[in-house]
Amino acid sequence: MQRHKISPLAWFIMMFSIAIAAMFLSRSTNYYPQLTMEVPGPISMDFLLRAHEDVRSCETTLARLSTAVLGACPTCRVKTKQCVTNLSAVQQRVLSNQPISLPSAHLPDGVVTYSASNTATALVACEESQRHSTGMGIKCFAPDIERPFFTPKKGWVDPESIGYAFLVLIFAQLVAKLVCYLIVRYEHVHAHLSHDSTDAGPQKFHALPTPRIGGLALIIGLLVSSAVLSALPQHFPDREFGLLILAAMPAFLGGLTEDITKKVGVLQRLVLTMLSAGFGAWLLGASLSRVDVPGLDHLMQWAPFAITFTIFAVAGATNAINIIDGYNGLAAGFGAIVSIALAFVSAQVGDSFLLTANLAMVGALLGFLVWNWPSGKIFLGDGGAYLLGFWLSEMSVLLLTRHPEVSVWFPMLLMIYPVFETLFSVYRRKIKRNEHPGHPDAMHLHQLIFCRLIRLNVGTTNPILKTKRNSMVCLYLWIFSGIFSLVAILAWRQHSVLIVSTLLFCILYTVLYRSIATWRVPAILRIKRGSAHASIR
Repeated sequence: MQRHKISPLAWFIMMFSIAIAAMFLSRSTNYYPQLTMEVPGPISMDFLLRAHEDVRSCETTLARLSTAVLGACPTCRVKTKQCVTNLSAVQQRVLSNQPISLPSAHLPDGVVTYSASNTATALVACEESQRHSTGMGIKCFAPDIERPFFTPKKGWVDPESIGYAFLVLIFAQLVAKLVCYLIVRYEHVHAHLSHDSTDAGPQKFHALPTPRIGGLALIIGLLVSSAVLSALPQHFPDREFGLLILAAMPAFLGGLTEDITKKVGVLQRLVLTMLSAGFGAWLLGASLSRVDVPGLDHLMQWAPFAITFTIFAVAGATNAINIIDGYNGLAAGFGAIVSIALAFVSAQVGDSFLLTANLAMVGALLGFLVWNWPSGKIFLGDGGAYLLGFWLSEMSVLLLTRHPEVSVWFPMLLMIYPVFETLFSVYRRKIKRNEHPGHPDAMHLHQLIFCRLIRLNVGTTNPILKTKRNSMVCLYLWIFSGIFSLVAILAWRQHSVLIVSTLLFCILYTVLYRSIATWRVPAILRIKRGSAHASIR
């Protein structure tokens, strides 16, 4: 009897499908209070509030809301009262600042829409509700106009939580700095395992063999942060923080193993990153349900598709961070900029967990940067790059999942540099040169900046000066990314502004790349030989 062997690809597809099904069945659930009231007329009021983490809290909110409405409107009647676990595309649009076809009013913690036999009657009912509301804080908006997003009941994170979050930042920074010191101080002990040689490929531009296990500093800094959180008041989100670290482990350990053994392939690391994304969806409910793209949002309502889409998106963005990790401080500095932006918006929407998680990463990165930039005494390595990429991606997904008011294009604009760098590299290698898109080369934007803006004008054979010259690359891209991150912070709810800014970044990137590649460098970017040489001394 002939045996049929199952190919590795078939095994992967089978196991991946089983994993998606398991995550769908056991993933975390959000409960959205929904209340429909009928008013004599007939007029219908449909209340939809922000998510609760458990059904009991949702039901309590519904009871309070129905009591408040009936107290203000004795002739009203409750039609439906339920806790919704999956919002439709229409409901997600209601909980945003985008136009909807019905008159709507913003409550302190949700939105109520009005429907009647004609729009004019519904709008009058909305305006009457605003006029007669006493403590409910109703503000009415006409249909088909962009609505400023309603202010959450909590508003900004309370000062106590902000103080605790900065305490975590300080601990993460001190611990990461100490771990980096120990790695550098005793590198002679582990050099045979951890060193990144200077001739390891076309993307190596450092002057001396250097430890590439800086990811240990980040993960230990985060673990200590988790321990600090556990010692804080019980209401603080230490459990969620611990689950986030647990979800990050496959991506981090896969990269760290590659740093030490140099034997973990790109595909294997990508699969481990997808596994981390799957754990994030399972343990924390980090699964996108909208991308604000017509047609695709309808598919996102099917949970298996949404989870699969999220897993591939997180894995792709994580790998993109690894691609830009080419010069001292570049990936870590970019990660700190993005984490600060995510932390700022998390504070505005009242999410102490996301604020703390982002500031913990900022602290760990600052501790690492003390030893990485500009001296280049330690590198992130694949472990650190994959950990950072997963953390930024997961923070973005969780922010969108937990807060529908945040535009999908906010994290997209924050992450557009590594994402577009990856897409542009695939285009350049596969379409332009007909090469394998995973084949390494020295033609990324950061490499062109080094070779054609810095190295030619700052020539030296001194290893110390060559290292400092390496560190000048990130200044260009920190400023470039920082400007667009500032725009994202200022317009995190403004869908159209974020889209235009994202497209503008792509255009400017393409123009800058082409000008440097063809030796037509803008004068403002050129470095004078004398001043540059003096600056790195």
